[in-house]
Amino acid sequence: MTAIEQAQQLIDRLNSTKPNLTQIRAIAKECGKNQEAADYLWQHGGTSARLLSLLILDLKAINPGTIERMIADIEAAEPQDQRQLSDWLIANVIMKKSALKNAAMQWRSEPSIIKQRVFWSMQARTIKADNHELNAQLLEALETDMAGADERVQEPMNWCAAQIGIEDEQLRGRCMQLGERLGLYKDYPVSKGCTSPYLPIWIEAMVGRRELDAANNL
Repeated sequence: MTAIEQAQQLIDRLNSTKPNLTQIRAIAKECGKNQEAADYLWQHGGTSARLLSLLILDLKAINPGTIERMIADIEAAEPQDQRQLSDWLIANVIMKKSALKNAAMQWRSEPSIIKQRVFWSMQARTIKADNHELNAQLLEALETDMAGADERVQEPMNWCAAQIGIEDEQLRGRCMQLGERLGLYKDYPVSKGCTSPYLPIWIEAMVGRRELDAANNL
């Protein structure tokens, strides 16, 4: 069976079973890495096929030009699909290759909403307590841009602000004040056992949890 035939069978399987994200990961493990199949899935399948494509592609075959084309395709997708596709593109492709990561770290002011989402998601993933100067620069940008940002970008911006507040004690108060000023996610419905994405609650909860863990380990 050729890679194209295999990919078409996978598309038919995905369309008939409508798997959840965990099941897509399991299918990817069955398939292994296959760049030709990944290309076909991305070009000819729906959202599930594209998610599977991101898991089985060969990183060696992916370059900044490839990412540009994939982001253009994501921008053309339905809004409800853009979030998951962009998040898996970050976690499974961009963050795993230095050249791609370095390029995406320059996307703060790009006109593309998806590129901005990628930029802030990556920043949130890499916040460290000892990078105070960078944290301060990012927080200043958040204070300036977050209120007027598209909601698809506000989500990772809010995550980044939370991470700064959690990791960098010197900037914690400003992060919480930003949340209070914007009121973003203040009334967000939260399931039992989960933490609100409203910055003051999120930061306080995570810092409190760390302090409790530290005390228990004494």
